[in-house]
Amino acid sequence: MANVITRRCFMSTGFRATLAAALASLGNVPLFVRRALAEGSIGLQGKKVLFIFLRGGNDGINNVIPIEDPAYYSARPDLGIPKDPDPLVMPRYSIAAGMCDVVGANYPYAIPLGNGFAALHPALYKLAPLYNAGDLAIIHRVAYPRQSRSHFDSERYWENGVPTNKGLKEGVFYRAMMESGLSGGRALMAVSVQANMPLIIRGEHPMTNLGDPLRYNLLGVNYSSASNNDRVKHLDALDASYLRPFPEKDNRTLVYGMGKQFQETLDIFQQINFANNDFFEPDNPAVRLFNVSDNYFKNLKAAAQILANTDAIVAGTQLGGFDTHTSQGGATGGHANLLGRIGQTFHALKHFFSNPAYNNQGRDLWNDIVVVTLSEFGRTSKENASNGTDHAEASVMYVGGGAVNGGIYACDPSINGTTGAPNWTPADPGWVPGNPPANGGSMFGVSSAYLKRAVDYRSVLGEIIRDHLGATQDQLNRIIPAYANESVEHLRFGVSSASTTSPIIGELGIV
Repeated sequence: MANVITRRCFMSTGFRATLAAALASLGNVPLFVRRALAEGSIGLQGKKVLFIFLRGGNDGINNVIPIEDPAYYSARPDLGIPKDPDPLVMPRYSIAAGMCDVVGANYPYAIPLGNGFAALHPALYKLAPLYNAGDLAIIHRVAYPRQSRSHFDSERYWENGVPTNKGLKEGVFYRAMMESGLSGGRALMAVSVQANMPLIIRGEHPMTNLGDPLRYNLLGVNYSSASNNDRVKHLDALDASYLRPFPEKDNRTLVYGMGKQFQETLDIFQQINFANNDFFEPDNPAVRLFNVSDNYFKNLKAAAQILANTDAIVAGTQLGGFDTHTSQGGATGGHANLLGRIGQTFHALKHFFSNPAYNNQGRDLWNDIVVVTLSEFGRTSKENASNGTDHAEASVMYVGGGAVNGGIYACDPSINGTTGAPNWTPADPGWVPGNPPANGGSMFGVSSAYLKRAVDYRSVLGEIIRDHLGATQDQLNRIIPAYANESVEHLRFGVSSASTTSPIIGELGIV
C-alpha cells in the first residue's frame, strides 16, 4: 500500500553505515572525512555561495560586447547593439575611464564599461553601480577544453567539474561539502530551489532540493508547532520505521538518505517565513526587491533567505530560456528580457544581504556571500539567418559579492593576467561575413566562428571554493581534479601563447 512517505523507503543498511561513520572513533572515520577534519575551513567562517545556472547557453557577446572590435558589427548586422551617438558619450567607448556609465531603464545603446574596449548590454544597466563599487567581476571568454555543444553534456561538465567525464554523477559543490567534514553532523549544507535537484550539489550523501518552499512539509502538517499531535505521530512513526530491517535493493540507500534529509530539515525550514516578501528597494520602500509573481525570483528569494537564516553553505537556483536560436532580439526582445533579470538578480541580492533587518544575524552579510553564474556554453559570434545565434564556445560569468575584486576580465585588447597570456586581438577591420581572416581574433578564434576561450570556468570555481569558502589547495585538488595536474591543465597559473596554441590566463584573483 502506497503512502506519501513509505516505511520501506527510509529503511536501509546505508543509514546504519552513515550513523556508524558519524559516531565512530577517529580510527574508523572514512578517509575523506579524516582528511577534511584536518584541513581547511569550509563552513566554519560563515562564508557562503549562491549559484545561478543560466540554462540554454547564454550569448556572452550580447552580455558584454566587444564594442571596439571592428568585427562585431559585421558579424551582427541585425543583433548588434549600437553605440550611443551622443558626442559626449561616444568617446567613452574607447577611453579607459575605469568606471561603467550609469544609465536608466530603456536606454537603447551599449553601455561603456570604462576599459576602452567593452560595453554592457543596456538591459544590464542595474549592474553598473555594483561594478563601479568593485562588487562585481565580469569574466569574458570562459569555457573549457574540447568544448561540447550538447546542452546535456556541457551542463553535466560544468556541474561535475570534470569536462568530458559523462559518468561522474556528483557535483563540484557536492564534493566541496563532503570535503568540509561536516556532513555527519550538519543537516543542511547545500540547497537548490528549483523543480529538480541539479547535479552541482548531487552525490551519494543527500543534499536538499525545494521544489516549492511554501509546501515543504509532510501531509500538510504544521511542523513549526512542537506540541502538534499529528507532527509528533509522524516523526515517531518515521523513527520507528528506521529500525525495521529489510533486504537491500538498488537505490534504497539513496532514497532512504533523501527521506532522512527531508525529516531532519523539516524544522529548519519551518523557521523561515518563505511567504515573506517585505524586502524593498533602498531608495523606494514601495517597491520590492523580488517580483515573486515570476517563479525564478520566487526561487531566488528563497535561496537567499536560506543562506541568510540557516547554516547552509551553498544555495542556488536556475534561470532558463537562453537557447536563443531564433528572434533573439537586440536592445529589446527575448534575450534582453533575460539579461534584465540577471541585472535585477545582482541588484536585489546585494541589497537583500546588505540589510541587517533581512537576516536572523542582524548584520550585513554581503561580504560573506559570493554570487556566481554558470552557463553551459556561449553562442556563435555571427548571427544566423533566423536573427538568433547557435551553440558555440566561450561565454561570460558574473561573480558578485562584497569581498569580490570587481572589474572586467578578459575583454580588452591588452595582455591579461600572466605575461604572454591571450589578449583579445581584435579581428581584421577588413573582415566581411563569410570570409573571416586567417587570424580571426578572439571572436572567431575557434573554427573561424566561435569566441575563443581565455579563462577556464574551473579556475573561477576553484578560486571561490579555496579563497572564499576556505578549502585548502589539497582539498581543491580533490574537489576539481584538474588542479592536481597543473602542468597539463594550467588552471591555477595559466599558460602563455609562447608555450601553446591554446593559451589561458589561469586564476584571476577575483576573491
